[in-house]
Amino acid sequence: MGQNSIKQGIVLSVKPLGENNASVCFFTQESGILYATMYGGPKSRLKSLASPWNAGTVYLSESSQYKNYKLSDFDVKRYHLSFRENLIKSWSAALAAEILIKTKCAGNSPSCWTVFNGFIDGLELCGTDGQCTLGLIRFLWRFLEILGVQPDISCCSQCGEPFFTGKNGGDTVSYKPGGAVYNVNENSFACAACGSGTSSLILNAESVRYLSAVSSLTPKESRLIPMSAESAGQLKQFLFYLIENACGSRLTCLETGMGIL
Repeated sequence: MGQNSIKQGIVLSVKPLGENNASVCFFTQESGILYATMYGGPKSRLKSLASPWNAGTVYLSESSQYKNYKLSDFDVKRYHLSFRENLIKSWSAALAAEILIKTKCAGNSPSCWTVFNGFIDGLELCGTDGQCTLGLIRFLWRFLEILGVQPDISCCSQCGEPFFTGKNGGDTVSYKPGGAVYNVNENSFACAACGSGTSSLILNAESVRYLSAVSSLTPKESRLIPMSAESAGQLKQFLFYLIENACGSRLTCLETGMGIL
């Protein structure tokens, strides 16, 4: 006998399975990553619904004998149509999906669900490539926190002095000169004075400010923090390095989509 289940999910990928069927990869709020077989020919109603980045209520039937899922229905609540017309959006979403799959949702599906869906919905609203890049930066930094490997950006790991004083984002805030130096061996940041000669991975003051804002402010507030294209490019490459280390392997989306991302 089979068992029916209802989950909240978002489609990460759809791959052919045989002549007329497909394997659909879902990220679900309740069960993390799961795969379901979608039966039917090209004219099947489900094929038009189960498209990448569509999100909503997933209706599944599970075989108790074979422990596999069949997609019975999919009530789409949110479409992300702009992804089909924007390469940066589609590749950024694909990178985030690959990270989810490789890390098994960091062992924390509920937290990943909140961060990932916020990222995907935010991408849909982005009007420029620069906004997409900043959205990806915020997602990667928050995901490192869920993984438990996000380095402390608030103060120097050596002398303990804060990188900034005053309220972050306020008029009185001031930053230590020289930015922050990342220590690869200790996964920590040091100020320019303490970290001199220890690493070539250096973040400027603007990048330090941005990461600290993402850590301390609400998503809505952090989206309003401006950032120069030069600093965004530096920070993006740095976070690509950190996330690949955290995943323990090279990420296919970074290798094949580097010219786009």
